[in-house]
Amino acid sequence: LVSPIFAQETIFNALWTVLAAAVGIFLYVWWAFRNVPSPFRYGLAAIVALLHDTLIVVGIFAILGELLDIEVNTMFLIAVLTVIGYSVNDTIVVFDRIRENVRSAPNRRFADTVNISINESIGRSLGTSITTMTVVLAMLLFGGPTLRDFLIVLLAGVIVGTYSSIFIAAQVLVIWD
Repeated sequence: LVSPIFAQETIFNALWTVLAAAVGIFLYVWWAFRNVPSPFRYGLAAIVALLHDTLIVVGIFAILGELLDIEVNTMFLIAVLTVIGYSVNDTIVVFDRIRENVRSAPNRRFADTVNISINESIGRSLGTSITTMTVVLAMLLFGGPTLRDFLIVLLAGVIVGTYSSIFIAAQVLVIWD
């Protein structure tokens, strides 16, 4: 319901915002994990997971747009940035566990260290995600239509972000090793 010029400007600004967020996240993760071998890999693995999350959420929203006539709007962009923040937080929790286990057993195979780290952090990740999904579902069911699109994106993002932190980001580190 907006002019094409405004829509193009919104898309352009959204892409720059997501790119700036990705660069900031990459630099932060690289700096935060500077004491482990190849901190560059941690930053890049986090970005790969975020790209996965963003593409899946955009794809789900595109399908829902066709089925439920949902529009891409400012709330959608805010929700995608929220998903990116949530996902990188979960990824950093898993990476932090990997960092601690690399320090405590430097001679262990890296793949084994990642496996142990995932096993140690999966309960916390799932607990946080289930709690978040419960609140989002409650707001979706009992809230008004104003936040509906935001909450749908957030719900999909929490599920995808939890999955990617465990099964994408950590595995990119193992494959790269």
